[in-house]
Amino acid sequence: MAGAWYSAWGRSRKIISNYIVSQYIGIIYIGIIIMKKNLFLLCLAAQFTYSSTIVAQVPAAAGPKNEHFGTCVHFAQGWDYKKILPIVQDLGVAWIRDDLNWKDVEKTKGQYVVPEKTMEWIKAAHAYGLKLILILNRENKLYTNPYDTDAYANFCKAMAIQLKDHADAFEILNEPANFGFRKNYGGTWNGIEPDGSVGPWVGKYVELINKAAEAIKSVNKKIKVIGLGSVAPVNFRQLAMGISPAVDGIVDHPYSYKTVPEIISFPSSESGLKRDGIATADVKGTLTSQVEMYRAQSAKYKGPKELWFTEAGFATFQPLEAKILNAGLTESAQAIYISRRFIQYLGMDIDVALQYDLKNDGNDKNELEHNFGIIHADYTPKPAYYAYQRVAKNTIGFVHTTNMDVKVTPGPGRNDAYPIVWDGTKQSSQNDIPVYTFLNPKGQEVVALWSSERANNEFAPRWADIELKTAKKVSKITMMDLLTGATSELPFKAVEGGASLKTFSVPDHVLLLTIEY
Repeated sequence: MAGAWYSAWGRSRKIISNYIVSQYIGIIYIGIIIMKKNLFLLCLAAQFTYSSTIVAQVPAAAGPKNEHFGTCVHFAQGWDYKKILPIVQDLGVAWIRDDLNWKDVEKTKGQYVVPEKTMEWIKAAHAYGLKLILILNRENKLYTNPYDTDAYANFCKAMAIQLKDHADAFEILNEPANFGFRKNYGGTWNGIEPDGSVGPWVGKYVELINKAAEAIKSVNKKIKVIGLGSVAPVNFRQLAMGISPAVDGIVDHPYSYKTVPEIISFPSSESGLKRDGIATADVKGTLTSQVEMYRAQSAKYKGPKELWFTEAGFATFQPLEAKILNAGLTESAQAIYISRRFIQYLGMDIDVALQYDLKNDGNDKNELEHNFGIIHADYTPKPAYYAYQRVAKNTIGFVHTTNMDVKVTPGPGRNDAYPIVWDGTKQSSQNDIPVYTFLNPKGQEVVALWSSERANNEFAPRWADIELKTAKKVSKITMMDLLTGATSELPFKAVEGGASLKTFSVPDHVLLLTIEY
């Protein structure tokens, strides 16, 4: 797919985004395509090639990075960090996340040696100005119980000492509901047994994280300790069991599976409650409601205050079976959904959020796990790379605020005619226009908005009447199309206490409106 025109941008538009790789050669094609409603998209497709000379070069000076955002990498699974780290640095995100497997470090009981190759990429990450989440992961069969709580805590403590200058956060296992931990102790994936009891593994993980976190903090109070990391019904039950004050943050992986990014698959609908036995979101399954309920649940039981969404992504694969839980997306839809999701993270004050994952893990177009990347397996970019880069770099220093009142009166929606069933629960699009307001580093108010519909359908953009209620007289409104980077000055009507935008076109991707007085 290297150097090919990205033609999946929908019937009404093609987008090719401009990108320059400093000191490296790419082949660039530039085109201007006129979109409906006079929205112009400046596009570019680049062959994204890093030469082998990168291996010997010193990292370029790190530019500003978005401290809230990151991406997942797989150096522990053999990725070439010398090729990957410059790409991450250019992305504009601050964080990367990867595994540090217990069994690879403690090969003899009580002796902890981080492999030399692992230390190479750990040190290189900081040389590129990146922060590192290390997942202290997997089992160790040296012990009768391969997830022995005391032995695992000792491993964590040793890593907190040895890596005190190299790691910024430790995540206590990866998705214990999906991998060996649950299998070791027994129970269902969502924590509720057929008889209504809580699965045995749920409480065992609480014991593990509490002991591990306290061991880490006993020798290193600076490093962040984050965890839980199962589906929300499990995490909510574990919060009620009591999480140690030594744990800094709750981990969730809010994949949307077959829904739009504003929706998650745990609604408190009749079918959802029957399946999960606990409400973790509203009846529609909105991500905003789940975040609110997470904070309320954690506060109720004096749990962690921080929320870390260390994994979530959108796969550009072609599913062979209808029953698969994830939707297969076009590359353009992936770009749109990543932009929407990460602006929403920022607007919900998520402490740290990471995209999964940077690079495709294989070349099988029909395999889900091969196609989450925002670059291909040969390092050429998908449109999502540029989309995420634009989000990250253009929101550095943004602070979520509620000072400005924005009233949006949307025109007709259209997604409810296409309901989705996921694991027995019926879901549909949120079908509204999300709005978030921020202050940028210049102190200017910025409004982010989009239509929460499926990407790239055949319809023209929705419209809405928008009223901006401000304390000062508005003199100028500048719009950035965050998907393409195109900017323009908007015509508006000055009204008492603000400004009015009538029948304003709201596309399926994010627009940023910067207000000047």
